[in-house]
Amino acid sequence: MEKIVLVADSNDENAREKGVPSIWHTVVHGHTNSRERAKINPWNQDEAIYEKRCFLMDDCVISVRPARYEDRIGKSQDYNKDRYFIEIANQDGSIIFSSHKVYPWDKVLELSTYFRGLSFTAATRVWKAKKF
Repeated sequence: MEKIVLVADSNDENAREKGVPSIWHTVVHGHTNSRERAKINPWNQDEAIYEKRCFLMDDCVISVRPARYEDRIGKSQDYNKDRYFIEIANQDGSIIFSSHKVYPWDKVLELSTYFRGLSFTAATRVWKAKKF
């Protein structure tokens, strides 16, 4: 499934006067009202002059997921507070890898740099080599 982003542009002079961008991007998410939102500049509410439909490349999507949980049997709470999983996925989210370890915020941000700018195929090779 292809992931679509709508690129829209509004009146450049109006945007410049208000100190806001005239070009914006709207990622289309399934059944949301993305197409309607793409018709209006989110910063100054001007109508779009044009809208272009683009297809995102299958670059790696990097996510940080909170790892905090409670033990419902032992009634203890707040395990792994301020700890996170790192996850990578393809653009449509049909393939997701989640780390087996949890990390503090600074470390998970550092680890995410391994995947910056990589295709999902390349990112999976790094994932396996680093044994997340």
